[in-house]
Amino acid sequence: MQDNLREDIYNHTSLNINIDDATPMLRQFMEIKKNYRDVILFYRMGDFYETFLEDAIVASRDLEITLTSREAGRIGRIAMAGVPVKSSDNYIQRLLQKGHKVAICEQVEDPSESKGLVERKVVKTITAGTLTESALLDSNKNNYLAALIKEKNSDYYGLAYIDVSTGEFRVTRASLIELIAELNRISPSEIIAPIKKLEIQSFQVVPEETVDLPDVIKKNYCCTKRKANSFEFDNAVIQIKTYFKIGSLESFGLADNQIGVRAAGAILEYLEETQLENMPKFDVIASYSLNEFVSMDSTTQRNLELVQTVRDNNFKGSLLWAIDKTCTNMGARLLRKWVLQPLKDIEEISSRYTTVDELLQDSETRRELTSLLKKVYDIERLSMKISNNSANPRDFLSLKQSLFVLPEFSRLLYNARSPYLSVFSEIQEELVQFANIIDQTILETTPISLKDGNIIKAGVSKDLDYYRGLLNGGKEWLERFEIEEREKSGIKTLKIGFSRTFGYFIEITNSNINLVPDRYIRKQTLTNAERYITQELKQHETEVLSSESKSTDLEYNIFINLREYANEFVPKLMQIAKSIAVLDVLLSFANVAKEYDYVMPEINNSLDLIVEDGRHPVIEQLVSMGEYTPNSIHLSGDKYEIPAEIEEIKPAQFMILTGPNMSGKSTYMRQNALIVILAQIGSFVPAKRAKIGIVDKIFTRVGAVDDLSTGQSTFMVEMNETALILNSATERSFIILDEIGRGTSTYDGVAIAWSVSEHITENIGARTIFATHYHELNVMHEKYKQIENYKILVTEKDGHVEFLHRVVQGGTSRSYGIQVAKMAGLPNSVISRAQNLMNKMQKDYTAKLGIRKKSEALEVDVPQLSLFFKEED
Repeated sequence: MQDNLREDIYNHTSLNINIDDATPMLRQFMEIKKNYRDVILFYRMGDFYETFLEDAIVASRDLEITLTSREAGRIGRIAMAGVPVKSSDNYIQRLLQKGHKVAICEQVEDPSESKGLVERKVVKTITAGTLTESALLDSNKNNYLAALIKEKNSDYYGLAYIDVSTGEFRVTRASLIELIAELNRISPSEIIAPIKKLEIQSFQVVPEETVDLPDVIKKNYCCTKRKANSFEFDNAVIQIKTYFKIGSLESFGLADNQIGVRAAGAILEYLEETQLENMPKFDVIASYSLNEFVSMDSTTQRNLELVQTVRDNNFKGSLLWAIDKTCTNMGARLLRKWVLQPLKDIEEISSRYTTVDELLQDSETRRELTSLLKKVYDIERLSMKISNNSANPRDFLSLKQSLFVLPEFSRLLYNARSPYLSVFSEIQEELVQFANIIDQTILETTPISLKDGNIIKAGVSKDLDYYRGLLNGGKEWLERFEIEEREKSGIKTLKIGFSRTFGYFIEITNSNINLVPDRYIRKQTLTNAERYITQELKQHETEVLSSESKSTDLEYNIFINLREYANEFVPKLMQIAKSIAVLDVLLSFANVAKEYDYVMPEINNSLDLIVEDGRHPVIEQLVSMGEYTPNSIHLSGDKYEIPAEIEEIKPAQFMILTGPNMSGKSTYMRQNALIVILAQIGSFVPAKRAKIGIVDKIFTRVGAVDDLSTGQSTFMVEMNETALILNSATERSFIILDEIGRGTSTYDGVAIAWSVSEHITENIGARTIFATHYHELNVMHEKYKQIENYKILVTEKDGHVEFLHRVVQGGTSRSYGIQVAKMAGLPNSVISRAQNLMNKMQKDYTAKLGIRKKSEALEVDVPQLSLFFKEED
């Protein structure tokens, strides 16, 4: 606060002000504000949005703008802070990022025509989940608003989510674990949920309220409280039927999903309250089951770095970064969805493969399609802006350019075999004609704002052309009028002129005064002449002086009519937008496959995971060409003898992978998980050959940290993640485990790791890679034919190790921890002492057991077998 302003100015709030003591302006503000108590009200005053009272204090603090004051009648001075309308998007975005909502209160009548206080009303409430403004949105990512409601006497929730900017509306039912993973996938900007009243605490009169959601959701997402009746089933049914004009919920497959219906209805009610007259148009509610897609919990999504890196949340270094060669924003958003939601439908996956393969066969078509796609703007979001009446003139120019290339798509893909490509074979004549209408109507140099004029082309409206003619001086009209008046009056020297002081006039010399018609009205006397005006010239003068505002108003009305007309094309525009997005993603797959030598995998219903010379799709792009070492894998859930398909890799259902830190164990595990994901989103894969049986779930347990917010130790986090895997995995799942049991003592840890491995092998049968430093586990393959040992090759010379990053058959009994510590730069004295201690402990351990023989085949100390096997085993 500024020191020169009185402190009591800022003590006023809308709750303690007597409205009768306020000025008319403040009374108007407070009448509007009472319906928007939890929202910052942007009150339009000329070229500024002003905030008052407590809103001004919050805006000043969070936007770092000047807090000033304004006289408010008998109340005195009140706090005030404002932002320019032209740059308001930036300020609104900053407020949304801090968890606020903003109501836009506009002047709804022309101030010049108002006899008193200008009428104002809220035209829209902007929340984090209801953004449509391009400047506030990430072009390559969806912006979701979600609604959640818990099913009574159940652990299941109804989830509905929408993207107001693209028209996507989906609904499902999910358990809490599934819900957390799904929220992690869609990353909603805002979640609405019912209010939950907390127990009254000491000295409280009214209980506090919160959203009725688990803490793990409230902690990680922006949540908005809604009244419980917003989620009532009957109310939701009315909302959905009224909005979509349908007679039955069966139209959208919602009849058996009451909890999902309640969430969907609550979203529609929230949109009605916030968007008002700008209510977006959704074509359909898409009901889906989480069983349609590969399940990946939030930990797995994070560990595999699908859309951002773990360490610094960067896009570069993620799987999405490695395969994103899309040319449109629509394609970029769709590719993100596909990466986070791989398919289980073999037919659909195969259809994508054949499309990619068809594109791969014709490099010239790929090149031309890439060039065309770069000319296409975001038709999806442009369509929604038309539907909610927020499209500006430049949006129409972008739409026109996008639609004009449709015939080129048709030319290129006329004979395409894939349905994803042949959909373009027929020219969308209606859309091309619509593009021609835009071209004939909107000026190429149009501004963004509707109020600035210069939007509409000449020839669209005779009245507009007339006003513009007047604005440009009306030279032709005046010349014609002058000729006509000379002929009518017989005065050959009659002249038409203009003066800033007196306006338009007819000037006649004194020698011709006797010829002046009676209809002329004297306006000014000069030394040698008289100046006159006529009713016709006066009308022309009035029209010229008012032509600017009339021209702007007429342009505005013409544009509004065009926007309303454009609404007829929104469904077709959304349909072509989806087709272009899919084409863009599949073309990206083809270009990536060509550039990085990916192959088409064989996808089937087996329990195989066979990859020959597979590569990590991200790391191979981050290292120099040819430096990445490929590795193979052959896993199968088949309990019987499995024929080897890769010469150097023995088949297994459960792979125990040993090797030192930094040797590449984690890279190898993630590599194979990413290859599965690529295969099941319809992409080719980085390998020499791949055969993949459909995976239903992917689990990772890679590293762990304390969860201080819930008081969980590293080991507890590790065990929670492991429990989720053991309780959720099926024989069709793919599991990658890294260092189970390392968070506790050696014996506890080995016992847990052994038991977990046994459980997966005997009871689940999932394809699994288990990386560990517990070399004791290498003996498990003697008891279980499904288990095989693999190791990362390492060479050692003169105390120095070299990691070959090559996975081969067999186990290892060394972790090379001291050598890695040396590479990390630990002092030589520490390294030397550690080596001496290790030598002593190994010698003491061997002497204590009295057994010195080793099993050369297993490279494991024989005495350790006694930890797990009795003699009869």
